[in-house]
Amino acid sequence: MLLLSEYTITYEPAKAVKEQAVADFLAGHPITGSETICNDFPNEQVMMIESQDQWQMYFDGASRASGAGAGVIFITPQGDLLAYSFTLGTGCMNNEAEYQAHIIGMEIAHENKIKTLHIFGDYKLIINQLTTEFEIRKQELLPYCRKAQQLLEQFYHVKIKHVPQSKNARADALASMAAALSYSN
Repeated sequence: MLLLSEYTITYEPAKAVKEQAVADFLAGHPITGSETICNDFPNEQVMMIESQDQWQMYFDGASRASGAGAGVIFITPQGDLLAYSFTLGTGCMNNEAEYQAHIIGMEIAHENKIKTLHIFGDYKLIINQLTTEFEIRKQELLPYCRKAQQLLEQFYHVKIKHVPQSKNARADALASMAAALSYSN
């Protein structure tokens, strides 16, 4: 070590290793005059569409004198069913329970990194407010609708559709069960 201390040694990292690899490849694979260069899409922009698997979400809220509940059903692209049920407590009106079920479902979808979601609910008023076909006249519902709209913006593709109660029976059963279990003294 002492013998080398009299010399000024500095470290310089290797430069242009990637560029040299490209140059070596091109030198090793020359294009002969008989080969044509393929110019697919010469002056056109190429659009890439990412395929997203479609998930379905069914939601329903239920309000009883003893409390309220929310039911959310997800159907995966493979057809598997994921069911969630939540108690919401007392003092919750039916419209609020519906909005809360919708919000909870979208939060679950967002946490699971679902990007394409088709949402189905059987309460036409809430569906039409979410799709902005109806305006909100009850001020107590505005915070719920704003939160739902913020969550909707986080998805790549979302469709919201009204379905008859018969098509939403499983989410309704979960919401009713949660409302019945939410009894508090």
